[in-house]
Amino acid sequence: MLAMQKLKGMKIMTNDKLLEKLKNQIEEKKRRLNEMVLEEINKKEILEFSEELDQLILEYYRLESDKK
Repeated sequence: MLAMQKLKGMKIMTNDKLLEKLKNQIEEKKRRLNEMVLEEINKKEILEFSEELDQLILEYYRLESDKK
């Protein structure tokens, strides 16, 4: 039983680190997306980049809900 609790604790720690990493990636992509819009980059590129950001956000919320 104690070993199982340790494993669960390790999983939570791993999820916390992954959540933090995803959060950082999301912030960086949001910053870059804003720059792209201001620079008037090709709309197709902006759309693709925005979709990548959406996927990161979706993954973040999935991990966050698994944590509960």
